[in-house]
Amino acid sequence: MTRNTTSRNAEARELNTREADYEYREPNLLDIPDSLEHRFLDQGLKLRWIRVLQKGQDDYQNVGKRIAEGWEFVSVDEVPELAHTSFVREEGRYTGAVCRGDLALAKMPLKKAQNRQAYFENQSREMVDAVNAQLMGQNDSRMPIRNNSKTQITKGRAAKFQD
Repeated sequence: MTRNTTSRNAEARELNTREADYEYREPNLLDIPDSLEHRFLDQGLKLRWIRVLQKGQDDYQNVGKRIAEGWEFVSVDEVPELAHTSFVREEGRYTGAVCRGDLALAKMPLKKAQNRQAYFENQSREMVDAVNAQLMGQNDSRMPIRNNSKTQITKGRAAKFQD
């Protein structure tokens, strides 16, 4: 019978390394689990939380706008893994919708969501360009205006890979 002491030391060292690499983050109830998001992406759908209540009252205006954009509410049958952290509306206008607080989970075809995102990014870019053009139009050689601003876009969390 041979004794394997190196494996026990290696296991302890690996455990200590994993604990040192762990970074605590406060849980965010609005995070959609990656596995769920990937499953819907594979089906060609994008997920998002939509506000259905504001100050305890139905937010018809926001919901109407989102439905007109093409969002549809997700039923609990489609996301059983959220059943333990969410509730399903039993009555009212949003019956069957998976909710957290005053938000309901919605889905939209991926291509439509990408086009929507591109539209709003273009709108934002045009507004910034208009403000910059107006600012530069007021430029005076005695007090020159310089635009040294830089735009930085950050989306989501940084990817972490297991070694």
